[in-house]
Amino acid sequence: MKRVYLFACVVFCFTVYHVQAQIAWDAEKFMPLSEVKPGMKGKGYTVFSGTTVEAFDFEVVSIYYDRFPGLHIVWAKGLSDNFKKTGSAGGMSGSPTYINGRLMGALSRSYRNQREHANLFGITPIEFMVKVTEYGMQPNLSYHGTQLFNFDPATAAAGIDAIPTLFPKRNNISPQQPFDSFQTDGLSEQLTVPVAMTGIHSEAMRFYKPLFDKLNLMPLEAPGGGSPIKKSPVEQGQIVGIAYARGDYTAFGYGTITYIDGDQLLAYGHSRNGEGNVNLPISGGYVHFIVPGRYRSSKIASATQIIGTLVQDRQAAIAGTTGPHPSYIPVTLNMETADGTLHRKSYEVIRHRSFTPTYVEVGAESLVRALAFFAADHTLTIDATLTLKEQPGLLSREIVYKNVYSSGGSPAYGVTNVLRPPLLQLNNNSYTPIAFEKIALNLKLEDKRRSALIERLWVDKQRYRPGETVEVMVTLRPYLENPITQIGTITIPNDAPDGLITLLAMNATTDKQWQRSRAPFNFRPKNINQLVKILQQSESNTDITFELFVSQPGLTVQGEEFSNLPTSVMSVMNSAKQVGTSGYTRGSTLHRDKVSTSYVIFGSGALELVVDRNAR
Repeated sequence: MKRVYLFACVVFCFTVYHVQAQIAWDAEKFMPLSEVKPGMKGKGYTVFSGTTVEAFDFEVVSIYYDRFPGLHIVWAKGLSDNFKKTGSAGGMSGSPTYINGRLMGALSRSYRNQREHANLFGITPIEFMVKVTEYGMQPNLSYHGTQLFNFDPATAAAGIDAIPTLFPKRNNISPQQPFDSFQTDGLSEQLTVPVAMTGIHSEAMRFYKPLFDKLNLMPLEAPGGGSPIKKSPVEQGQIVGIAYARGDYTAFGYGTITYIDGDQLLAYGHSRNGEGNVNLPISGGYVHFIVPGRYRSSKIASATQIIGTLVQDRQAAIAGTTGPHPSYIPVTLNMETADGTLHRKSYEVIRHRSFTPTYVEVGAESLVRALAFFAADHTLTIDATLTLKEQPGLLSREIVYKNVYSSGGSPAYGVTNVLRPPLLQLNNNSYTPIAFEKIALNLKLEDKRRSALIERLWVDKQRYRPGETVEVMVTLRPYLENPITQIGTITIPNDAPDGLITLLAMNATTDKQWQRSRAPFNFRPKNINQLVKILQQSESNTDITFELFVSQPGLTVQGEEFSNLPTSVMSVMNSAKQVGTSGYTRGSTLHRDKVSTSYVIFGSGALELVVDRNAR
């Protein structure tokens, strides 16, 4: 009987909590769409500057029924001078609109390129926004963010240059020519969500622009110092959004609060990304000013304090709760510049499968460019550690990269080359959700280019016995210097077959591409631990790798390579029962060795040798 009573109490409490977790319809506060008529006049509220909510007058022009199935839009015209100066601006999404003192809806849509004084804007009725809370107002604790990239981890294992375009060509429209770039003056649009970022740079945006275009996000420049105030009011008409990154690098995507009921709020009048039940930190904001534009105006804002958690991201609105919020990923960047000064920078990034890689990378790039330069001869030494949170089944938690990059371009390229592959592959893996504990970057920059090209490769003879050591001479041409000779050795294995073999001399990039081409199944992980193991493999850019290679195929099974196997054995091991877990290699590696240099090596070379047991 006692158990039944306890169970009943639990059910009752859950039911009461679930009912309280929804914003209830209040006919005294809200105006239903059925009462809205053309010609009605009302007031909207938004922040034009600072944190002061200002009113603007509007008049209802018409109603679009079923603009989307089951969602109607009220169209209105702004009448006040403050609104006429800017029209509908990015960041106004969610600005509450009232008629006769009752909340009718949220400013959410507009037409682009409107003629002066047109000032038409669309309003999402409040009744549709309130229904968003019926999905529940508890954060989804298993949420890790939607995979917004068109991403293939197996292909991306080849490195930065093999990561595919985020969104492939379709109907001859390239990612650099999104739909928004076509003439669409006759189509109303959801207001873009501004994302104000410090140190924004076109080179970084080139890779991520398709993602921003697809999600209706508008990258904008933001002041690095943030807002002049650190705490803003949490009330209707104020800025609210996602601080994707906070600290020495900031990125803030924002709109406006429509309605607050206790610790719950509604905003935007449209979705953020349309991800459903989510779990993301939300912040207040400060408006520096509104930039009027012919195409569309935009609020320029900075994040203030974290105010709570976004829990719903639906077509009609976003909904959140004030109070506790999910944690961020701390990122530290320590950089010693050429003058010997050590700069210590730090920022934190939200936990999201697609946005974590974006803002960790763009943040690091922005800070490096700010501390150094955009393009000049340089050498950059990188020591990066990505630490994962402990979780069941994860055998290794740290991925460490130590390498050197040298060129005449931007030092940010080296940082990108280190960060992008592991961040994308770990966050978008299909095996298990991954949580980062922290990310640390230690950089040292020199104002000198220390690179060299492999110009020539030679040996003193062509025929070698098994077990014999080959002395390899490599001519290197350092940048703007005279050629030098580097000597290395590699030993012919005792079990090497007689016949023709190939000696390869490769830099780290060529070696990486070669290995993934020769034995692709070695780099197709089947679980998270295999993926981490692959990511932990890193060749130094200052090494020349020697490899002895024969064209005889081998076999990869469960990530382990077997060479010199009889054809009959390989056929059995690569049986139909193991499809997808094994595959043939395009030749076999007999032996590998390295020689270290003081240069970042470019280029490669190859020689053909003969293994002959009777050679002298």
